[in-house]
This record gives sequence, structure tokens and C-alpha cells, in this order.
Amino acid sequence: MRRHLSRAALAVAITSLISPAPAQAQTAAGDSGGRQLRELPLTPTKPLKFTTDEGTWLSLDVSPDGKTIVFDLLGDLYTLPMAGGKATRITSGQAFDGQPHWSPDGASIVFASDRSGSENLWLVNADGSKPRALTREEGRAFISPTWTPDGKYVVVSRNGAGAGYNLFMYNKDGGSGLQVTGNAPAVAPAAGGGGGGGFTPSNYVGAAFGKDSRYIYSAVRTAAGGGYNQVTLNWQVGVYDRKTGKTFVRTDAVGSGMRPELSPDGKWLVYATRKDSLTALRLRELATGDERWLAPNVQRDDQESRYSRDLMPPFAFTPDSKAIVIAHHGKIWRIDVPDGKQTMIPFSADVDQMIAGAQHLDFPYNDSTLVVRQIRGAAPSPDGKQLAFTALDKLWLLDMEKCPVSTTATVPSAACAPKRVTATTGVGEFSPAWSPDGKYVAYVTWTEQDGGDVYRVKVDGKSAGKPERVSNRAGFYDKLAYSNDGKRIVVARGPREQRRDRDELDSPSVDAAGVELVWMPASGGDATAITAVTRYGQPHFGPDTSRVYVYEPSEGLISMRYDGTDRQAHLRVGGGVPAAAGGGGGNADEVILSPDGDRALVQAGSNVYVINSVPMIGGVAPQISIANPAQSQVPVRRLTRIGGDFARWSNDGKKVVYSLGHSFFTYDVAKGDSLLRDSTTRADSLRLARGGRGAGAGGAGADSAAAGARVASRAAYEPNRLDVTIQVNKDKPTGVVVLRGARIISMKGAEVIASGDIVVRDDHIAAVGATGSVTVPAGAKIIDVTGKTILPGYVDVHAHIWPAFGVHRSQPWEYLIN
Repeated sequence: MRRHLSRAALAVAITSLISPAPAQAQTAAGDSGGRQLRELPLTPTKPLKFTTDEGTWLSLDVSPDGKTIVFDLLGDLYTLPMAGGKATRITSGQAFDGQPHWSPDGASIVFASDRSGSENLWLVNADGSKPRALTREEGRAFISPTWTPDGKYVVVSRNGAGAGYNLFMYNKDGGSGLQVTGNAPAVAPAAGGGGGGGFTPSNYVGAAFGKDSRYIYSAVRTAAGGGYNQVTLNWQVGVYDRKTGKTFVRTDAVGSGMRPELSPDGKWLVYATRKDSLTALRLRELATGDERWLAPNVQRDDQESRYSRDLMPPFAFTPDSKAIVIAHHGKIWRIDVPDGKQTMIPFSADVDQMIAGAQHLDFPYNDSTLVVRQIRGAAPSPDGKQLAFTALDKLWLLDMEKCPVSTTATVPSAACAPKRVTATTGVGEFSPAWSPDGKYVAYVTWTEQDGGDVYRVKVDGKSAGKPERVSNRAGFYDKLAYSNDGKRIVVARGPREQRRDRDELDSPSVDAAGVELVWMPASGGDATAITAVTRYGQPHFGPDTSRVYVYEPSEGLISMRYDGTDRQAHLRVGGGVPAAAGGGGGNADEVILSPDGDRALVQAGSNVYVINSVPMIGGVAPQISIANPAQSQVPVRRLTRIGGDFARWSNDGKKVVYSLGHSFFTYDVAKGDSLLRDSTTRADSLRLARGGRGAGAGGAGADSAAAGARVASRAAYEPNRLDVTIQVNKDKPTGVVVLRGARIISMKGAEVIASGDIVVRDDHIAAVGATGSVTVPAGAKIIDVTGKTILPGYVDVHAHIWPAFGVHRSQPWEYLIN
């Protein structure tokens, strides 16, 4: 649960987020079904006390008599006189209490809290006494609870039943609750936005009642899709009819319609929408439908994120319907209706929390040596004696005959040291592939300046010759493969300019424009187009040497002749959803046919599977589910327990090879079959020896992480493992530089140096101080930065960096920005 902090509290409140449940929550454990409360890892030992007159994302409500405001701040509830003044805290402790709403009789307040260890709805008397649980859910989220006008039920948006959030009703005196929306089959909206017979949106967020209790207003999502990192505005105000069960859309705002509130006299509807780049409030006269702007700039909405605390903080009408009370820009305001005049309601609130205090942890940091953590595209030679792979964006060879092999971690000897194949600098080398005779390794290159090419290098088992350029036109090349006779190289090719500007040419989840499979003579020459591709897998070959096979997620495993004709679909694979829950499930990441055409290797998510018999049924390609191997249409086995990447068949098709981190695994399929033949379920390749409990015995959860953990000891078959160790010196600058003349924010409390020196020795800051107060080594390079401000760097600890997949760029801008 995120805490929305006042700006005054932001810096100090972060450390208060992780601490045990409060004492009052423990006394109320019986109201939560008697569950044992989950303790958090930090013990609060230090008081945090301050007074603030502002806060961020304050959810509030007005009492039925119009005299009192209730709002949340830093996870506690406060009450405030309508005229403003000193707020009174009515709930406290380490639990996060929020989204309060008065009951119609003014006697109690409903709010959401995680004081039971999981978020639920709670009731508390208006003075803060007698907190008691209203719901007893696990792992649910609740948004903006409100009351039915008769005070008998609480209506709230809750997740976990259908897509997104649906409306639920909970009786104030108990019961498990009733699902209101999301039960009827979806009906497409009528033209013009919800006329005709209504429709079923995918989300109902933030319920509100007007004068007629028959209708529940809320924000509804009117288009398919959406969610986290939302880029389209597809929320509108909807009305759910509690008699007919139908939903109708009541707004058509370009900037969405969110957080509806209705006046008690039935005259007005206020809702939030976007006005250009700002979130604003619209006022509608319900009798005429006429609208006007009520407030042009309020709290920024949350429709682009997960809206876990509503799309807008809840606000409220006064009982006389003459104004709304709302929090925005840190303060609480009264906005008159209909003229929009705003008056600040001043408040101050005493924050009193117990926190664990700052946590100081020491981490060893090696700034001299880099240990390679991942080998990429590892490919064994046809005779199985050598291994070609990419590490540090360079091509390496390893003599596997000199390396220890085990089913557990290995410690490589000095003789088992990989060697660079080329001596190039500044050029990335990727996608190694062996010629069938084992004499050459072909690979692709890439630089931002020149683009990429296809090269091959001759190897004799001990050394490598000079690389030869195979392609005669620079471009973007990826996923290279030799034909079975060794005469041709098949590779994906795209425009280098597009690859320089965007990363999508080798992204597994984005359609790539301008990419095609081509073939060229293995000794070099012109490339011939085979077919255009969008999301493409590794090209490869099966028993018919005249056909090229490749996996396209939208079509499945397909093949065609070298001129692109006679295109055939062979197999579709689902990886995400069990067959019982809707078919084949989500697409796999990669499918590779075995050399004899009988089996298929599948990489889905982080695991590797084998389909033991590829069916040939004619017509539409069969779809095989791997989500639950025990219930698959044909025999399927998961080979990996922890995970695997860069999976492929060995040259003879008897083994599956893959990598995980810096380890290379060889799975003997026949041997695994033999050891597992007496298993009660052939789909379970992770079964323990001698009838132990296996991952496949659990039904639909067979491939879960928990199931994998249960078989971490002594599986019936383990693949051979070879650990590859590469250590290189880190790229570490040397010398001394002085940044002189800038204003410096020094990290010594509130110290700001108007004009100072920063001395940098090698890759460390050696000294910071006013100019003339620090020692400057002789020979240091002085850089004049007068007029600049230098401050400590920000570290984004949660970043969706996502640089280029597969073929890396030499300078990823995502890392520079981060």
C-alpha cells in the first residue's frame, strides 16, 4: 500500500512504512476472523512527531450535519471543523487507514485499513472508538467505500471478481457481502455511448449515490484493455440501475469522466476530467444536462496508473448542496456551486508515528574486477567439444573437454578458461552459430555508427582465424542459423537506421517493421529475401532441408521454402492460461522443432518445455497448452526447475541445451524419459526419485514457483551443468579533475556552498568545499562550471529500463538516464 505523503512529511515518513501492526489492530483480531496478524520485519522504536498544514491525496467526506470534515493523512484518520482549525486524530498506529466516509446517521465512519494484515473495510465510531472489521478478505483492494442512503449497506469497488474492480455491497451488521456488478455477460455499448440496453464495463471505480438510491454512479472503463501505464483516456461516468442490473454511460468527456459526486438535492453532478494537461472539475445540471467548468485545476488524477486509491481523491457535497469540499494542491477547499468560488479551509494536524528509523546497511563493492553473470546464445559445436557464446557483447570459445561437468555447481579450473575469438573493439558480436562440419562459427555484429553485418570465423579447436565478412550490405542482423548442408546462412535483417532510433526490431513483444528473413551463401554474397516477419523467433531447420522454420507468436511455428512459398503452420503453443480456463493460454516466447521433426522445444516465460510428439492433423495447426503439462493434449514435460534461456536442440537432436546466468546446461531427453518412465504422470519431469512428491501432482499449479521449490532436493533427473567464469578489469578512469565555481548542495544537512570545488580522483569524489578550502593535487585538470548547480545524484530504485533485447546497443541511453 503506498502512503500519500504531505510534502512536509515526505523525507521522514518513508522509514515509517515498514513496521508491525498497531496495538489497536491486535486487540481487534477477533473482528478479523481470528487470524494471526502478520508482523513486518522492522520494529518501530523511534517516535516521529511533527505538525503539518498540508497533505497530498487527501480523501475526505463531510458529516451529515455539515459541521465536520473527516480526512486521511499519512495513514491515520482526522476530523476537522468545517470552518477549519486544529484537526483531531481519531485513528492511529502503524496500520494504513484511509478513504473515510460518514454513515448517513453520522454515528460511524467506514474506511479501508490493512490493520488485519490484509486490506479490508472497517467501521469506527465518529469519535474514533470501537474500531471493528466489516470485511474479512485476503489479498483484496478496496476503493472509496460509501453508504447506501438508508445506511444499511456499504458499497465499495473491490478487485478479485472479474476484470479490474466491481461494485460490492456489505451489510453494516455482517455477512460476506454481495457482488453487484460483473455478474451479467458483457454487452457491447450502443452507438453514442451507452444507449439502448446498457453494457458491462470492465471496471467500476468510486461509487456515489444521489437523491434516488436506485442508481449507483461510478467511473467506468468504456474500452477494452488499459491498466498500469495507461496511455488512453477511456473512463466515463456510468450509472448502474439496481433494479434492472444494467449500466449506462452518462458522460462523453474527451479527458475521461471520473470520481462522480451528486448533490443531496438531486440538482447537480460534479465529476473530474482532463482540461488540456490539467485535471479539472465539471458541473452538470441534471435537469437540463447543461455543463460548465467548476474548478479549472485540481488534484492530478491517477488514470494512468493503478488507481488503487481511486482515480481522484474522494470529495463531498455539503448537506445544503451549495458547495463541495475537496482537497487539492496540499490544502482543503470549499468550492461554491454553481459559481466555482474557492475558499481555503485551513487546517493543522499533529502527526505522531513510531518508525524504525534509518537503516544503514553495508554492501561490499568491487570497483576493480567485473565477474560475468550471464552467457548469451551459447551454442555447442556439432561434436559437442566446444562452446561458442556471447559475453560482454563479444564472441568467446570454450574447450568443454577441459571443464568439469556436474549436476550441481562446478568450479572451473584454469584450463577451463574461455578465450576471445576476435580482437575487435567497439563492435558487438552476437548470435553465434556453428557450421554443420564444425569448421566455422558465424555471428552478427552491431555498432551504432556502422550498423551490423554477418561474419564467420574459422576455428580448428584450439585457435580462430581472421573473421570473414559474409554479408555485402550493412544493416541490422539477428538470430543467425546455418542450413543443414552448411551452404547457406539464414538470418533476420532489418534497416539499421530504424534499429538505431528504436529498440523494437528484436523485442519479443513488439511488432517490428521492415524486418525480413533472408538467406545468403555461407561463403559470402548477395542476400535473398525469404519472408517478412514481425515478432520472430530463431530460424532453424527440420527433417525437410528445403524448408526454413521460424516461430511467429501470431501464427505459431511455421515453415516455408527458401523463396517464401508453400507457407505452412505446424504448431501453436499456449503458455499462460490453463486449458480449463480458456484454451491454450498466452503465447510462448519461442518454439523450435527438433531436427527429426518429432518433438518441439518450447520456451515460455522463464522455463523450457519439450512437447514429446508434434501432432500432424491437417487443416488448422493444433494448439497445445503447456500451462499444465499434466492436462496437456499431448505429452509435455517441463525441463527446468529454476528457469532457462537461449534454449536450442543439440546438433543430433538428442539433447536440449540452455543457459541460466553463467551456467550452461545439457539435458539428455532420452535419459530423462527413461528415468521418469515409471512416474504416475508423464507430464512431470520434476518428480522426485522413488515416488516422491512432484511438481505435477498439484494440478493446475504444477509449474508454479512454489511447486518448483518443493522438488529442490534430489529430482529424478538433473541435466549436466557447466559453469563459465570470466573476469575482466572494470573500465575505471584515472586522474584528477576539479569542478570549480558551481553552487554545491553538499549533503551536509542543509549546507549549500555558493561557489566551491569538487575534487574527483579516479572514479571517487575525494573532496568537496568552498573554493580555496580543499587541497587540489598538482596537475589536476580544472573545469570551470561557474553558473551551474551540482547536487547529489538521484537513484531510481524502481525503473523499467528495458534496453534493447538480443543484439545490444553499444551505449544504451536508458542506463544513462537512470
